[in-house]
Amino acid sequence: MAAHHGASQHSDRITLSTAVGDVIRQARADLEPGAAVVVDVETTGLDGVVVELAVLDAATGEVLLDTLVNPGGVLVEEGARAVHGIDDDSLAAAPSWEQVLPGFLAAVGDRRLLAYNAAFDSARIAATHAHAGQDAAQLPALGRWGCLMEAQSTWLRIGRWLPLGGGHRARGDAEAACPVLQQLVAPVG
Repeated sequence: MAAHHGASQHSDRITLSTAVGDVIRQARADLEPGAAVVVDVETTGLDGVVVELAVLDAATGEVLLDTLVNPGGVLVEEGARAVHGIDDDSLAAAPSWEQVLPGFLAAVGDRRLLAYNAAFDSARIAATHAHAGQDAAQLPALGRWGCLMEAQSTWLRIGRWLPLGGGHRARGDAEAACPVLQQLVAPVG
């Protein structure tokens, strides 16, 4: 642009961008200290409530929250149990959503929330919150969520998602999502 006579006069007001460039810039911002957290949940089923929740600091990978959650009378579906291995007996003594909520909100703070399938995780947290009779205004706004699965698909220019490989437990999946975020900071080589 500097060599182009017309463009060089306006270079301070021109932003060149692509979808991949947007992903790279967002990933760099999300990796700044205190900017974002990586969240993952396991649930009673695809349309169920949360039975396990993990929150990690996106910049450091530090575990901020890792807990089972008593689903408040919702039974774990056979298919979900086959995936994550969490059964109703192991949830009986787990803290309720109402008990977990303050720790979740403290771990998240005002940061951006990242998940490998953000639409699923945010929806299941909202459903759990509603099931517990809590005010939806307490939860982080949907606009604060970012999807690492979609970002990776854009970054790789493949138009489809890839499996995460975190073992289908909340902490393992969140830990597996952190390297995905880290890879997004540079152009594909």
